[in-house]
Amino acid sequence: MSEQKTKLQKYSAPAFEKGLDILEFLSLSDTAPTLSQLAQGIGRSKNEIFRMMIVLEERGYIDRQERDLFKLTGKLSLLGGDRTDNNKLAELAEPYMNRLAEEIELSNHLWVPNGKDELIVINSVSSSQNYGVTVQVGYTTPVYPTSAGACFLSEIASHEDRLAYLRKIASEENPDSLQEFSDLAAICADQNYISLVSPESNAIGEISAPIRHGMGQSVIASLTIPHFASALIV
Repeated sequence: MSEQKTKLQKYSAPAFEKGLDILEFLSLSDTAPTLSQLAQGIGRSKNEIFRMMIVLEERGYIDRQERDLFKLTGKLSLLGGDRTDNNKLAELAEPYMNRLAEEIELSNHLWVPNGKDELIVINSVSSSQNYGVTVQVGYTTPVYPTSAGACFLSEIASHEDRLAYLRKIASEENPDSLQEFSDLAAICADQNYISLVSPESNAIGEISAPIRHGMGQSVIASLTIPHFASALIV
């Protein structure tokens, strides 16, 4: 007498099972296999899995490398991991950041608040050139006196309120310098970008623009293009 099937075993989805077999095999492979090696590894023919491989590649789950070797991308990790608002924002912004880097041939990175008086980079796209200025994901900087900080400060409409905030986070700074930075934030609010010298080095300039969202158009992020001070941005 045959063993009675469980409720789950009564149903099958052969195409889906092939896809899972492929993903599981690639996750356990130390090296990137060829199509033949992958087919042999999961006990199927190349013809059986060819279409599934195309679909998985088009959907971004696997990547075809040189010599037709295959490996998993990070998409499964993104789907399976905890997705914070910063993760979502970084993912949404990436295609636009890539397009910008291609068009102007300069890197760019995205800042969000990381506490009351600090910003953190949550995404960074490198220049297509052989050299350039790139900031790594996870890098932090104070709000004052950065161009990205001026973008966030620009959402505070009142000059008095901006100064009060600056005195709170940079009380040791020269009052005239805080006044000047508040004025720069007002300029950023008016023209929707600001160009300043990087506090890290006088040889590096930064062009930052606020990213606004919602009914109140609050600033949720700042996009920054770093460049050598001698470079011209058209």
